[in-house]
Amino acid sequence: MIPQPDGSHELERQRADIEAVFHGPREAPDAGQPRVLAVFAYAESLRVISRGGLTSLDRATIDAVRAGARPGHPLPPREPGDYLAHVTDADVIITGSEAGRRAAVLFSHQHFPGIRFGHRFQPEQEGTGTAFALLADIETGDLHRMMEAPPSPDSDGIIWTSWGARLPGLEHQLTEIQAAFLGGWRAPGAENPRVLTERVYGEARRVLGGDGWTGLDEATVEAVRGGARPDDPLPPTPYINGVSDPDVLITGSDEDQRVTILFSHRDFPGVRFGHRFPLDDPGLDKIWLKEEIETGALDRLMETHPSADSTGIIWTTWENEDN
Repeated sequence: MIPQPDGSHELERQRADIEAVFHGPREAPDAGQPRVLAVFAYAESLRVISRGGLTSLDRATIDAVRAGARPGHPLPPREPGDYLAHVTDADVIITGSEAGRRAAVLFSHQHFPGIRFGHRFQPEQEGTGTAFALLADIETGDLHRMMEAPPSPDSDGIIWTSWGARLPGLEHQLTEIQAAFLGGWRAPGAENPRVLTERVYGEARRVLGGDGWTGLDEATVEAVRGGARPDDPLPPTPYINGVSDPDVLITGSDEDQRVTILFSHRDFPGVRFGHRFPLDDPGLDKIWLKEEIETGALDRLMETHPSADSTGIIWTTWENEDN
């Protein structure tokens, strides 16, 4: 048997403590006790009162804020019972490898049917407390606010919380970028998953009949060409217009390691491009790459007649000193 690293027993203990919270009688730590209105619960109450919508916050807190309660004011004691029953089907696991091993919980939420969420815990935190901290975050609106502009799911279909533990090294950046290209581009507030509407169907049929230009994305037009009808699901919009067959991976070694994307583009058939991401915020740089390509950066690059490397890849050269 291969010996486990020193931290494995502590990690398993953390996982077991978290599992006991999610699988046992989930009684809130403050059930039946005096409590005061916290800032985050106050903000979530105001969101629900002003905008409506679903929330996991208890009704007594919302009613108290509606009646004028402010942070620090007393609240009615929480009723005994299953704390945050909206969170269901929890599966507490250890994910990652080597230095990236983390306790994590996969769960569903009744307000988001069909979606599977994941949350990674910081390894140094005590299990029971950190599990209840996650439930408190969900109760005070973190999950609902995140889903106003939902992140892309990973390759297993999991949407990871944006406030959970980051993976070490380049793994977090790799996962974020892979999820973006897998899930496709979604404008904030756009319907997810996409469904073909009557209006869009009519527009696509018009274009397929040869009647001029359209602003519809290629994926929608091709879906209608293939027989899609109104109310049918649509494939994701490519994260970057014109880009296909993306392959996101880590290349290089030691201090030269970078998250890299290899891709094709419809305007340059037979050409395989590569782009190395800098080491800063992956979200910002994904957007930067999208803006560059959609505003003609590849066209400008190909005007210089660049040479491919020994594997046939033409590397981008803008805003990247590592190419």
